[in-house]
Parts: sequence; structure tokens; C-alpha cells
Amino acid sequence: MDVDTRRVVTTLGDINVDLGFMLPHFPREGDDNPATTVHWGGGGSGLNMAVAVGRLGATPYVIGRVGNDLAGSFVLQTARAHGVQVSAVQVDPVAATGLCGIVVTPNGQRSFMSFRGANVYCDASTVTSSLIRSSRILLVGAHALLDDPQRSAALQAMELAIEQGCAIALDLCLPAVRMVRRLIVRLLPQLWLLTMNEDELRALLPGQSTSQALDSLIGSGVRHVAIKRGAQGCSVASADGGRLDVLPPAVSVVDTTACGDAFSAAYAWALAHGLDLSESATIANLMGALTATRHGAVEAIPKSDDIRSRLSTAICERLWPVNG
Repeated sequence: MDVDTRRVVTTLGDINVDLGFMLPHFPREGDDNPATTVHWGGGGSGLNMAVAVGRLGATPYVIGRVGNDLAGSFVLQTARAHGVQVSAVQVDPVAATGLCGIVVTPNGQRSFMSFRGANVYCDASTVTSSLIRSSRILLVGAHALLDDPQRSAALQAMELAIEQGCAIALDLCLPAVRMVRRLIVRLLPQLWLLTMNEDELRALLPGQSTSQALDSLIGSGVRHVAIKRGAQGCSVASADGGRLDVLPPAVSVVDTTACGDAFSAAYAWALAHGLDLSESATIANLMGALTATRHGAVEAIPKSDDIRSRLSTAICERLWPVNG
């Protein structure tokens, strides 16, 4: 693979077309609510995280599966347009491309209704040793753990990452915590980074405070943990003993879709570049916050210039080295 392996990041997760409806309030059963705005575009945790690390200077590859349909063609074209390498994306001859319906209320909060479609049938055929060996980080969206064969593909990628010395980052989702919690617990000692929001934290470790949960997760063998807390920013911890709460920048929230994916990808990329907890959390908060100021998922993730203009020169030089 003729690429700079210091900058390759591989993501494994869902690749979807998102259809977002901005509504004045969440609909009641049987209700009839006109949408104020409709937005559609590329999405899914695998694609979102790939685009986000690409914005920060990585060479992103995504492993996933789409259908042999117009939606699949559209989302692959979208991925390429945003600099994502799609050679490891499979095309299913039968199953339709994943589709996510999103309801966004005026405060920017989103609710998902997902049809996973071809995502579930992603197999291990494109999870190659050469791709993982060339990757600095393997970023896994936890939706990939829900069903086989995609789950087996994700677990094989993680096994290869351990063999090849590639850092593994797992971003949780509520369905995975509810359905495969035991598997997630077994995977914890293998993780370099675990990210989740507060709802996912409560489902994973019920009854524990954020501080207690951070201690529990680090104690289980996870090297780094980041809790995404929305308007409260994030709480982060490392096995070296660091603990920190970091507030986000103030923004006008429009749509929180993909904010968590952007945060997780940015936090992983910053840590991989040796930035400390405070710097990494600052970058991740910024990525998530700026994503919230726009509608959509992939299209909402901020461009490099938007990010650089809000970071110190020293951090920019480490993330985007002139001779890198």
C-alpha cells in the first residue's frame, strides 16, 4: 500500500444515506407533523468517523457494505468527494443500502430510526492484514457488533489490529450496549480508547457516577476513556492517572447528528499525535460543537480551515506537520 502509514486510519462501521426531518416537536403516535426542513446526505458511524479524521489530516479508509442501488452509488460518491478511500467497501447484490431516518427538534436533538440493510452483511473479505498493518488506528463503530457477519468482520479486524500493533478505538451506541453488553465488557482490555455518551454510560455501568465509571473502565484495562456530555463538554481519563472535565466552545446548536462520531474520531487522532488530555479534549469538543452548527452528518463535519482557525499554532503544527 503506497501511503504514509503514519497517517492512515481505518474505520469499520455503518455506511448510510441519512434523511433528516426538522420538526417543531417530536411527533406523537398517529400524529401528522409538517417538517420545517428536510436534509439528506451521507452518514453512518463508519463514514462519519472517516470523514472527521480526514479533516484532521489522516488518510481515511472505511470498511463497510452498501447495496447495489442508487443510494449505494450516492454514498460512495459522497465518500470519495470527502477524501475517504472506499476500496474496502463491499457492494451487496441483494440487500439495500442502509438508511437512517432522523427527527431533529428545535433544540437540535436528534432521534434515529435506522434500517441497517447491507451494513449487516459486511463480511471479513476486505478486512486484510495489509490494511490493518498500514493503519495507525482502527476506529470501530459499535453498531458493527450487533449482528453477524458484520460482527465477525469487526472482531477479526480487532484481532489483526492486536497482532499488528494498531491502536483500537471503540465508539459505543445504545443498541450495542443493550444487546451485546457482555461482548463489550470482554473487549475492554483490548481497547486503546473507548468513547461513549452519558446515556450509553448509564446503560453500560448503571448506578455509577461519571467519576466512578471512569475508574471502573480504566481499571478494566482500557487505556483511554472519553465521556461525551453534550453542552457540558466531556470527561476524560487515561491509564496514566489523568482525569479531566473540559467544557466545549459556545455554539448555536442546529442539529446534533454526527457530533459524537466527529468527537470520537478527533479525540483518537489527537491522542495518536501525542497531544495531552486537555488538548485532545479541546480538539474533540471543537469538532463535535462545529458539527452541531450545521444540518446533516458528513456534510456538517467542519472543514480543515474552520478547525485550524480555532486552534493554537502549536497544535496545528502537530496535527498538520508541514513536512508530514
